[in-house]
Amino acid sequence: MRKISAVTFDLWDTLIQEHPGGPAKVAAIRTESIRSMLEGKGIVHSNQEIESAYAATGEFLALTWSKRRDVATRDQVLFMLNCVDDKLAARLAKGDLAEIEKIYCSGLLEHPPRLLPGAKEVLRAVKAKGYKLGLVSNTGRTPGSVLRTMMGEMGLLGYFDTTTFSNETMVRKPAESAFRITLERLRTPPRAAVHVGDDEESDIAGAKRVGMHTIQIVSGDAKASGLADAHIRSLSSVADCIERLR
Repeated sequence: MRKISAVTFDLWDTLIQEHPGGPAKVAAIRTESIRSMLEGKGIVHSNQEIESAYAATGEFLALTWSKRRDVATRDQVLFMLNCVDDKLAARLAKGDLAEIEKIYCSGLLEHPPRLLPGAKEVLRAVKAKGYKLGLVSNTGRTPGSVLRTMMGEMGLLGYFDTTTFSNETMVRKPAESAFRITLERLRTPPRAAVHVGDDEESDIAGAKRVGMHTIQIVSGDAKASGLADAHIRSLSSVADCIERLR
């Protein structure tokens, strides 16, 4: 019998999911709030200038993320401000820059994603069976500190023994180190852990390369990975699936 002692979960599209149009609404909250804050400091730029800089930052991030690396939130903000005006950041006081960074980070809290059906229940069930729980999540423009706040408000955070976010480790799934960092924190070898996620490459292939067991959540027309040890259609099946893997 395999001795499985820990279960790690992906976050996005596994436990939570964006509302339709959610990213665009959050982007509008960020750009308008930053424009308004700058205007209050006597620095006037149009909505179009701020939005274009935000879009350019997104292109820069996508390129960096494709290399399995991440960018600190402060550096994202500095890149965006430089796209507006290459002298803008230098004109700001230290407190002003911190305020812009806070706006940039916390936009998601004004329009949070939805909790997927069964998410809280599956964490409760797996925890009750005595497994250690970890989270391995890539971040976008919202850092792990804010995502933990959101997870706390959703009633998810307390189930996890450790949470690993890419903006804090600077590596992104499917990089093996993203999983290894979490397993080290859980003091669990890969062969004694199961990773639950939806993405064929980031979750399943990445975890398998480390030596973990994997459960893929397949929804809609998503492709089931031949690498996964098991496939499920609903979070409610996770606990039973782990027992079968043992």
